[in-house]
Amino acid sequence: PIFVRFVRYVSDGHLGIWAFGYLNTLKGVLMAIYLVCPECKTEYSVKHKICPKCKTPTPKKDKVYRVSVTHNGKRIRRTVPNSLELAKEIEAKIKTELVSGTYYDRRIKIPTLNEVWTKYADAYRVEGKAYDKELSRYKTHLQDRFGKKQLDSISQMSIQKLIMDMKNTKSVRGKPYSAKTIKNTIELLSRLFNFAIKQRMYDKENPCKFVKTPKVNNEVVNSLTVSQTKKLLDVLDSYSDAETASIVKLMVYTGMRRGEVFKLKWQDVDLEKGFVHIRNPKGGKDEYIPLNAKAVEVLKSQLNYKRKDVDIVFPSNKNTIRSDINRPWAKIKRLAELPDNFRLHDLRHTFASLLASSGKVDIYTLQKLLTHKSPQMTQRYAHLIEGALRQGTNTLVDILSDNIIEADFKKEAK
Repeated sequence: PIFVRFVRYVSDGHLGIWAFGYLNTLKGVLMAIYLVCPECKTEYSVKHKICPKCKTPTPKKDKVYRVSVTHNGKRIRRTVPNSLELAKEIEAKIKTELVSGTYYDRRIKIPTLNEVWTKYADAYRVEGKAYDKELSRYKTHLQDRFGKKQLDSISQMSIQKLIMDMKNTKSVRGKPYSAKTIKNTIELLSRLFNFAIKQRMYDKENPCKFVKTPKVNNEVVNSLTVSQTKKLLDVLDSYSDAETASIVKLMVYTGMRRGEVFKLKWQDVDLEKGFVHIRNPKGGKDEYIPLNAKAVEVLKSQLNYKRKDVDIVFPSNKNTIRSDINRPWAKIKRLAELPDNFRLHDLRHTFASLLASSGKVDIYTLQKLLTHKSPQMTQRYAHLIEGALRQGTNTLVDILSDNIIEADFKKEAK
């Protein structure tokens, strides 16, 4: 191949280019810059005054250069008008990217958001985490506005306008979209841009990085008091659908997410040691959480409803993983006289709030029990822990203000 290349270059009067290219081939890279004849389109050395083939003089203006870089069998050619300096810069850039493995063909058509979503959805569906929510979010807020647009035409300003429109638009429930909904939508858009960049479909910056999203208040507002929780448990004890009642009880006693309870399998339950293996949780890493006595009691009672050849702990009527328990949950809420806006997920907040306010559980333990990926996610309960600690130290004030006789105090201490 080197000899054939030598003959071709010599016949075209490119001996100098051949020598340069050969030396670079020894280094694993073949590089060259040619002039392109305006008449016969022949490529020849930039040092020549005329085209070796048709003898057309090299133009003084409006020259056309051809950059050629080959590395590991991959050959990249680019046409550069007028500027030899620019051709050299492009040659060096292509070489660097090819050698480092970061080369991206900038002539590739920039994909639309719909095209990115299709590939993202295929990959995301395999993982199976909250895909339905992502799909609904995309169709409701992003598809009509950005779906047919190429990524480079989705600007920071257009994303900011989406945020303003969502703030001023009422949802199907008749209320403005919440800060959390808006933030989740922008985070999905940002993930789509990052996915496209990672898959080498797009080589520019993610515009979502420069967008200011609404601040979400993570303070817990929907959690039950001790008396409300006890009333709920009383209702569940007498509820006609024992399996649904057990689902709700398990959420109360463990703080598990709804989806984690629905997907729970008997192979992941260790009643003897009192542990549950949560596979592929929201945080991404498998977790083991301990079961208290009440949770073990709930799961043991569910063994009475275990179906043959079905490993799911709480299967649907079709022996598949449940998608929801909306209707029975609405009835349970009415019987227990819970607020209308109290969601099934708020049982998780209740679990965390009751533990935090007890003063017996620190923030690290709470993080592990909730299987939170980072301590920041658990910080929403920190004020309850601090309140419990404050209440504990105020006990000293109560003791001293009760005029307790020191002898009696010592006696009680014994």
